[in-house]
Amino acid sequence: MIERLQIAVLADNYVAATNVLGEHGLSMLIEADDKRILFDTGQGKVLKDNADALGVRLSGLSAVVLSHGHYDHTGGLGVVLEEGVPSAIFLHPAALQPKYAKVKSSPARPIGIPEFSRHALGAVQDRMVWTKTVTEVVPGVWCTGEIPRAPVDGHRETGFFLDSGCSEPDPLIDDQALFIDTSKGLVVIAGCAHAGVANTLEHIVALTGRNEVFALAGGLHLWQASQLEMEATANAIGRRNVRILAPCHCTGLRARSNLQARFHSLVQDVGAGTRLEFVDL
Repeated sequence: MIERLQIAVLADNYVAATNVLGEHGLSMLIEADDKRILFDTGQGKVLKDNADALGVRLSGLSAVVLSHGHYDHTGGLGVVLEEGVPSAIFLHPAALQPKYAKVKSSPARPIGIPEFSRHALGAVQDRMVWTKTVTEVVPGVWCTGEIPRAPVDGHRETGFFLDSGCSEPDPLIDDQALFIDTSKGLVVIAGCAHAGVANTLEHIVALTGRNEVFALAGGLHLWQASQLEMEATANAIGRRNVRILAPCHCTGLRARSNLQARFHSLVQDVGAGTRLEFVDL
């Protein structure tokens, strides 16, 4: 069980400090007791500068965890590996698949792991850990692995594909979250929650046998969500009695406003430069 948990947001769509930059992406440095885990790496355009500005070392990492294989979560991997090789790199095999986004009246846009990051991964294959199923990252911290997909009310297709012709939808089975066991309860960290927030929380509850989630942070991928999907998401959060909500990245301002209207002071402002401190655990 983790006694001390701190999270520094190194990359996000928004900024929460004067000395950092924003980009469309997500990266968080998680300090769990004496272990240091980098969860996602953003696009890589701001990661090193923001880490330096915040006094965060990208070397000496216990682990790097990739939530899924999109460029805005994996683009900084080469930057990280230039700073030092972590003890292990956790990712789902499908994260390495080609990935595309459908764009109106233009060719499909590649959105998978950038070549620089692929090349960097190729040099550290002995450190790679595949996460098809729940996997322990360090004591007290786990990757969910694949998340079962129950239908979500109001959910719309994402527009992501496995081929440039956009004929094969990408089920994003590589999408995974982290969950951390603390004395205050479970802390869940989502990259984009492409599997759906409700499905992610239900999977973690099933894995742990715990009925409540103390905190939920990260990207919730609600920026294009219908009102029905946002309500279903809020209901899932309420059902698990989440007491700290720290949405960012792909959550979207409209969804964040909806969550704040429902959960009020439980919702925290998050951006690059934010430090989330879970004290007296």
